Amino acid sequence: MDTFTTPLLSVVVPFYNVEAYIGDCLESIRTQLLDDIEVVMVDDGSKDGSIEVAQRYVDMDPRFRLVRQENQGLGPARNTGTAHAQGKYLTFVDSDDLVAPRAYTLMVDSLEETGSSFAAGNAYRFSSAKGVYQSWTHRQPFGKTKIATTIDETPVLMRDRMIWNKVYRRSFWDAGGYEFPAIRYEDYMVTLRAYLEAPAVDVFSDHVYFWRDRESGDSITQQAARADNALDRFLSAMMVLDVLDDHDASKEVRERVHAYFIHIDLVALSESMVSVPAEDRPDLEKMALELAHRLQPGIGYETTRLARLVHESLLAGDLPMVANLATWRLSGDTKTFGKKLARHPRPQVIPTALGAVVSRRKPQSPFKARKLKTSATSATWDEQVLTVTASTTLRPQLAHRADVIAQLKWGLDIVADVPVAVTKTTKGLDLTFTIDSRVLRQLGDEWKMAILWVELRLTGLLWRGQVRFSTDACPGIRQISDGTWVQPRGIGWWFGLQRLTHPTVIERVELDGGVARVIPAVGNLERPLEVRRPAPSPLIEFRLADGDAEIPVAALLDGDPADNLVTGVAERTVVQVLERRMEPLWRFNEVNENKTDLSEFKRYYDEYTYLAGDPVTTVVGDRRLTIGRGWYGMLVVRQEPVGEHVEGLTPMEEAEGTGEDAEMAEAL
Repeated sequence: MDTFTTPLLSVVVPFYNVEAYIGDCLESIRTQLLDDIEVVMVDDGSKDGSIEVAQRYVDMDPRFRLVRQENQGLGPARNTGTAHAQGKYLTFVDSDDLVAPRAYTLMVDSLEETGSSFAAGNAYRFSSAKGVYQSWTHRQPFGKTKIATTIDETPVLMRDRMIWNKVYRRSFWDAGGYEFPAIRYEDYMVTLRAYLEAPAVDVFSDHVYFWRDRESGDSITQQAARADNALDRFLSAMMVLDVLDDHDASKEVRERVHAYFIHIDLVALSESMVSVPAEDRPDLEKMALELAHRLQPGIGYETTRLARLVHESLLAGDLPMVANLATWRLSGDTKTFGKKLARHPRPQVIPTALGAVVSRRKPQSPFKARKLKTSATSATWDEQVLTVTASTTLRPQLAHRADVIAQLKWGLDIVADVPVAVTKTTKGLDLTFTIDSRVLRQLGDEWKMAILWVELRLTGLLWRGQVRFSTDACPGIRQISDGTWVQPRGIGWWFGLQRLTHPTVIERVELDGGVARVIPAVGNLERPLEVRRPAPSPLIEFRLADGDAEIPVAALLDGDPADNLVTGVAERTVVQVLERRMEPLWRFNEVNENKTDLSEFKRYYDEYTYLAGDPVTTVVGDRRLTIGRGWYGMLVVRQEPVGEHVEGLTPMEEAEGTGEDAEMAEAL
């Protein structure tokens, strides 16, 4: 007789007519590194082959269960799945999305340790056309990891309106009686209420979820021209505002939610006013007016000039202005907008309206430097001389007549002139920079990092810019004449140099069959090196104190799936774990109570290691493994799919995000 064991985590996956996507979604759940899960799939009356795909997972994996119901919508399907779920923790996945392989390990382990009510993580968006990019709405809330925080301590969490990037403690969920309404946009009233009621929340900057941007245009947020969709958006917003009114939220949280609705939902309703059939427009106008009057105007949080004007016009009952603004936003036809504006009965609003839609780019001042776009194409060492080649795009009739100046800059005032050879091209200029010990001596004895700048000067005109960086143009570390070491690397987006005094340097890596031989040069070789892999992947440690170290190549991949399910890329840094040489200063300062508590002081830290030789590459199964250099020049182990070169996000792109305009246009 089988004995039932309560799973640690229940994953609820409602689905409806997603045959093209659900297989990838379920596979990302099946291969989670946390295996103590149950997956409750709820068929919400699908009419395509989704059910057959789901049934295949039931047949192959006993952790998967299939529940079927008549079509009721996403919210009721989630409620059905919750009723069947039996785990200690609860999470939800939309059937066209993907879950990062360590997502549930990260969040469940944290909840087990902290006792917080729920955990939440960062999210990417992805599509075949745009690739992978940072979700705009998650960028600020999940910029930093914060354990056991609250929405009052971190008010920007009010932006996190989705249900699927979280793991909830089931006892918290049941005690709150959380349920989803039978409308679209059903997430926000649940997530905001949970944030307002949770004594503590664990927030992670790690990307735990991949949110699909459907090219088919059939997702909920891509149906703004439908009156029923607009009605659900309105009802959702009103429910969220009711939740806000029923809770003792801080002033900042309240103001941020109001500003967010002005910024996103009110503008989306105004677009629906002009997009739906004529017979539905009066109802849409009433909804937009009602929502506008519940929102506070003039709040200093993120809103566009257009969104503020839409709100102000609705408060004034100026529906023609709202329609004109919405039409312009959908079409971008400024000429037609201007003609309609000229006949507007309230001439006093015309300057404000023009300011909301007309670009305010200032004319380029002839007395200030114009932006110069330059990209590095290669960088090579010849003994202690670094040669960097780059290309500049500027109209040839200007570039070919300009004087070119190159400099290394450290801080605001320390500058070193760099010799540069110029070749004229049909697109601008090819540049060759020569950086030797003489150049570096100009920076003095204390410099740490220097960025390469280029200037073009032509009869009073000036173009200036840094040199765009690529890891393909990153040579190894090199010791120079004063005994220090120089590593070319990315500094922000740009090509620069880092000066190191006592680095741990690997002379080269050799591949011999299925073994990678690591040959050290100099450094703190008594301390072991570690391939820094996220939990729960097993630690890889090797020692160089007695000379070369040998690592099985397969071990560098085993148990370490790529974090990015779309690109298939994973990059692991090779570090040394070192002990800090001094105690934190605030140990000796008992006066200032605002100093970080000593319990948060980390006695050990990761120190990068560096590779002097060339990267090496091999293929293991369907994965390409490269031992080479990362964005900051440090030694890394990188894996990616065989047969394709996949461009992953750079560290700067992960931090800053891309695709914001597209997502805002979709009006969450």
